[in-house]
Amino acid sequence: MKPIFILLAVASAFVGTHADARAPQVQSAELTLSTPARQAEFIIDGAVWTCRDSACHASVVADMPAARSCQRVVSVTGAVTAFTWRGKTLSDAELATCNTRAK
Repeated sequence: MKPIFILLAVASAFVGTHADARAPQVQSAELTLSTPARQAEFIIDGAVWTCRDSACHASVVADMPAARSCQRVVSVTGAVTAFTWRGKTLSDAELATCNTRAK
């Protein structure tokens, strides 16, 4: 019986370590529009964005590259001055590229 307990102890230690090693996935997004939002809420690619003045937030967004997402968003909202997608904040150069697609 003792070998089974040892095996279970080793297995549970591995599972605990493995679970702790996984970082939680950030699934939200934030942006700052260059002008106040025209709408308090809008939907792009299934993400529900809520805005207050020029600051907007979506709690759950699709798993796609941040730069691509930014271009899809600005084609609807207009230019942004800041954009964070699933934990990645776009640089000034990336924002400039993104804003070429602004409506």
